[in-house]
Amino acid sequence: MKKKQVVRKVTVVLAAAFMLFISGCSEPDRSYRILKGHDFAVWSVRFSPDGKLFASGSMDDRVIIRDASTWQILRTLKGHENQVISLSFSPDSRLIASCGKDRKVIIWDIASGTPLKTLEGHREDVYSVAFSNDGRVLASGDDEGKIFLWDVASGSVLRVLEGHGGPVNTLAFNPRAPVLASGSNDDTIILWNARTGNPARTLKGHESWVRSIAFSADGKRLVSGGMDQLVFLWDTETGKPIFQRHAHRSMVFGVCISPNGKIIASAGGDQTVILWDAVTGNPLKTTAVPYGLVLSVAISPDGRTLAAGCQERLVLIFNIEKELRGSRGG
Repeated sequence: MKKKQVVRKVTVVLAAAFMLFISGCSEPDRSYRILKGHDFAVWSVRFSPDGKLFASGSMDDRVIIRDASTWQILRTLKGHENQVISLSFSPDSRLIASCGKDRKVIIWDIASGTPLKTLEGHREDVYSVAFSNDGRVLASGDDEGKIFLWDVASGSVLRVLEGHGGPVNTLAFNPRAPVLASGSNDDTIILWNARTGNPARTLKGHESWVRSIAFSADGKRLVSGGMDQLVFLWDTETGKPIFQRHAHRSMVFGVCISPNGKIIASAGGDQTVILWDAVTGNPLKTTAVPYGLVLSVAISPDGRTLAAGCQERLVLIFNIEKELRGSRGG
């Protein structure tokens, strides 16, 4: 089994190297900065809540922590035995949680770069992690459709949420209410009461897997993207969609919304990043990137910077204001 894994990874590296060579020769006018450091696809990108750090998790089993002002690598976290799929910073920016295809959830102390706790209990791959607003609870969702709620201090399981009919791909806590949102291969998003563990509402509208979700800063809206190539913006109080849009020509792997609630970003399997007007739902700028599938996106706490993780082991850094100004100028 390990031989097959090595062969697969070597094949990916060679293909990526070839594509990078080709694209590097044909892309002199790119509008973004390129960050290198990973050996394989970048599944997850995240900014710390205080805006000082930036993290990326990869198929190379590693988490890289960078200074978000200089983009210099500060630490490389090694502890997973397979792909790192999802990351989440604690609210105080001191911890980061990671999960992946080794069925483990690891909570790291960022300052020392050491794992504080390795949480084991999932029987299948773990696809998503999210810290609660107070940092006391960590949620993790797996391929079985189960969501574990962990006590961060003790590392013990508080409860297991079951309600999805497929793998849980994405999790997010409402920043203004005790609500956990989960998106699944069963095409639905469930809003859970994070205190009782009971499902409060189910959002239906996606026609295929829900791949990514993110709350607005005020908690009143939720953006989602999925395999159906759709981006939804939901009213979390009514459970109704505010709008749905179809602009990507392939799966939407990642979505996020700016801190001021005005901009939505989406990452697609069509090798594009799209910026949307979160009020009207109109696309503002579509940027094509020649580095394979765009697997993840994140906007910095000050709303100025967009990061995108790519299939071909790179992270792209965009200045949002420049992107939009260039769009208007065009």
